[in-house]
Amino acid sequence: MRSSVLIFFLLLFSIETFSQAPVLSVNRVDKRTNEHIRQTSMYLFKDGGGVTKLSFSIRALDDTYFLLLNLPIAATVKRGTEVSLIMDNGQVIKLISNNDVISLNESDISKRMMVFDLEPDKEIKELLKQPVKAISIPTANKGTVVVNLLAKDKGYIRSGIMLAQKK
Repeated sequence: MRSSVLIFFLLLFSIETFSQAPVLSVNRVDKRTNEHIRQTSMYLFKDGGGVTKLSFSIRALDDTYFLLLNLPIAATVKRGTEVSLIMDNGQVIKLISNNDVISLNESDISKRMMVFDLEPDKEIKELLKQPVKAISIPTANKGTVVVNLLAKDKGYIRSGIMLAQKK
């Protein structure tokens, strides 16, 4: 009896602390366009209390890369908005939003992703060098949202890019 209770608590503890790194969830060639499509799974950046602050995914079409971000709040981010990725050494990488994201209420917050182009010679190169410490997103209705990444999460954008690269 004691051993089964111990196993139950160990299992419960391991499930609560488990956090899976991004994995390559799509890796195929489109039959119509002949594009090689690769995309990582969605990873949730959480704060110390387990509340999701931001989620991201990396998508690649042949040699074109995109960073997809989603804020779990009802926020409006207009096309052309400049989002800042603050690196570990303090360097700031500016990304321009390719689309409008308008979340009117809590029921539609997960339906739209902010899309950012990642240039292989600029942003990809810098993101592979060092981890991201924080992400600053100016919104039209909530002010600037700054998400500070936990130490365990800092390298996951780099890991996602490495997964999405052609082998």
